[in-house]
Amino acid sequence: MEPYTQPFWEELEDGTVLIHACESCERRFFPPSPVCPHCQATDVEWVETTGCGKLFSFTRTHATAAAFADELVVGTVELDDGPKLLAPIDEPYSALEIGAPVRIEPTEYTADHDRGWLEDYPFFTARKLEETDA
Repeated sequence: MEPYTQPFWEELEDGTVLIHACESCERRFFPPSPVCPHCQATDVEWVETTGCGKLFSFTRTHATAAAFADELVVGTVELDDGPKLLAPIDEPYSALEIGAPVRIEPTEYTADHDRGWLEDYPFFTARKLEETDA
């Protein structure tokens, strides 16, 4: 049986970010689900997004699980396509501000953690865009 999120990881490997769109209410959402969280319809489909958005919130941890870097910066990105998603941020904490333009991009997974069937797939991170990139 193919894991439900496999299309997301396969496309991410090619540099494409997918989210879900509901054909009934036309809203987009993440994380992927076979049921729309807004109207509970089951007619959802994968759609491509630019991965661009704004930093909605962010924080850093100073103590993490053994497999991760001691200081980990994570944040909520509000995509231009609508949904919000949680992502590690590949920027120093001091360089971030709410509303900064960012892009979700594939990245190599470097933590020493067993990802099971996802072992051969990349992960994703948010990177701050320069004003000329936004």
